[in-house]
Amino acid sequence: MTVEVHTGAFTGPATVPLLTGPAEGACSTDAVTRGRTDGWIAEQRARAGTDRLFLALPVLVAAATVLK
Repeated sequence: MTVEVHTGAFTGPATVPLLTGPAEGACSTDAVTRGRTDGWIAEQRARAGTDRLFLALPVLVAAATVLK
């Protein structure tokens, strides 16, 4: 078995949609309130507007071979 980790780094306004989708998903399941969701999204947009937004997204890739 092998496992690799690849991390993507995203900055700037183009990153905001990567954050709003999961935030809206959490809100739709009542994990957080609409007010908190809207406030957090507004904060991320403000950060992006001042070049202060950073997202690191790790992706794990695992592969294995079955021996017979």
